[in-house]
Amino acid sequence: MERLSGSLGVPGAHGNSCETAGYFNGVYIRPLWTKFQEVSAAAKEAEEVIKAFPFRTSSPLPPSSDYLDAFFSTAPQPVFPPDISVEEAKGIAAGCHTHIQTIFKELADIRPFELLRTTRDRSNYLLTMEARIIALTTTYAAIQHRDILALNFKYDNIVMEEAALVTEIESFIPLTLQKERGGDNPLQRIVLIGDHHQIPPIIQNNALKQMEQSLFARLVRLGVPAVQLDAQGRSRAMIADLYRWRYHSLRDLPEVTENDAYLRANAGFRFPFQFINVDDFEGVGESSPSPHFVQNLGEAEYAVAIYQYMRLLGYPAEKITILAMYGGQRALINDVLDQRCAGHPFFGLPGTLTTVDKYQGDQNDCTFSPFPALLRSF
Repeated sequence: MERLSGSLGVPGAHGNSCETAGYFNGVYIRPLWTKFQEVSAAAKEAEEVIKAFPFRTSSPLPPSSDYLDAFFSTAPQPVFPPDISVEEAKGIAAGCHTHIQTIFKELADIRPFELLRTTRDRSNYLLTMEARIIALTTTYAAIQHRDILALNFKYDNIVMEEAALVTEIESFIPLTLQKERGGDNPLQRIVLIGDHHQIPPIIQNNALKQMEQSLFARLVRLGVPAVQLDAQGRSRAMIADLYRWRYHSLRDLPEVTENDAYLRANAGFRFPFQFINVDDFEGVGESSPSPHFVQNLGEAEYAVAIYQYMRLLGYPAEKITILAMYGGQRALINDVLDQRCAGHPFFGLPGTLTTVDKYQGDQNDCTFSPFPALLRSF
C-alpha cells in the first residue's frame, strides 16, 4: 500500500491497516480506474491508453527516493511493449488493475483479524467463513457439538476415515453439526473408509458391549454397495498370507512381488516373521500392579533385546516399531528402553513404541510385538 500510494503521490498512512487500505481503494484507486476506462473507451491509439494509465510503469525518480514512483517497475519490462494494438494495451492495463484489486481482496479477507483478538474467535471465523476442509475427531465433535452448532457452521460432504473403529452413535454425531435449512439437512454426501475385518470399536463399559458394531460394518453386512480394495502393498507376500484368509481374494501389488526390498532376506533373521515363546521370567509371568495395567517383564526384556540386536546389525532406529498389547506393557518396555538404550550413543530409542490400538493405519519396515500369554494358544 505504501508503494502504491507513493507511486500516485497520495500522502497518508494507507498501509497502516487493512481498514485504511480499504478506504484508500475506495477513495483513490476506484475513481482513477473509472476515469481511465472512460478515456480508454474513446482511445484510437495504443499511446492514448498508455498515457491515460493511472499507475506508472517506469520510475523517473532517483533510487534514493522515499517511494518507488512506479508500482509496476518490478514487473517484466516493458509493461507495455512497443507496437501493440489498442486492444492489447487495454488488456495489459486490465491485468495490472486485476493484480492491484487482488491485493485489496486479500486484505479485505484478513481484515476481521484486526478486530478478532483471541485465538478462539479467529479460529471460529476461519471455520465458518474461510475453511474448505475441516479435520476433527468424532470425540471432539461430540464434546464441542453445541458450540459448533451455534456457529452456523455449514458443510456438504463428510469423509470418515477409520470408520470401522467408530461406534454407530459416534458415526451420527458429525452428521448433525449444522442446522437444517428449510426443514432439510443440507448434507449431500457421506464417505466411509475403513476395514471391518480388523478390531471393532473399543467399548470399555460392559453394559454397552453389544454396541461395539460400527455403522460401517452394519452397512457392509446388510449388503450396501461398497468399493472393496482387493490388493495390498504393505507387506511381503509371505506375511500377507497370515491374514489373507480374512479377506476375499486379497492379492499383492506388483510393488510387493518385484521390489528387491520385499524379496531379499532381513539380515540377522532366518524367517520374514517369527513367533517366540517367552517362559515366565524368574517364575513370574504376567502381573497387574494395578487393575487393567497388565505387564510382563520377561517379554519386555526380550523385546528390548531384539531391538538392541537389530541396532547392532545396522537397522536404523526410525525403521523399527515395537507394539504392545496393553498400555501397562508399553510403559514397562519404555522403562526398560530408558535403562538400556536411551542414554547409549549406539542404540538410542526405536522409531515408535505404542499400543496396537493406537498404531492403526500406520506402518514401518520392521515391527515386533510382545503378545500376552492368553493369546499364545491362538
